Amino acid sequence: MASTLDSFTNAVQSAWQAVSTVDEPAPTWLVVGTAVIALALVWVRPLWLKTRHVITQAHEGSHALVAALVGRKLSGIRLHSDTSGVMVSSGNPRGPGMIATTFAGYT
Repeated sequence: MASTLDSFTNAVQSAWQAVSTVDEPAPTWLVVGTAVIALALVWVRPLWLKTRHVITQAHEGSHALVAALVGRKLSGIRLHSDTSGVMVSSGNPRGPGMIATTFAGYT
């Protein structure tokens, strides 16, 4: 039992170090290049017509991932042709798990 707890503690410490360590800033060319690509994907109409569906999938997928992580039962994801979508899960309708699930799509 102690070795399982030690493994878990080491994993948490390692994960915390990975997300809290300050890295060098990204090179300017990478930041500008990413911004240009993002702008093209939302500004150029033929690209936007495809991109918006991918954005909706990522948004609803984020809700689903967090719902699963907090222990909610995932019922499904519906994506509509107008690029709206809904993720359906069941579980406690109140509390931190529901709050995290609700806000996950936007982050």
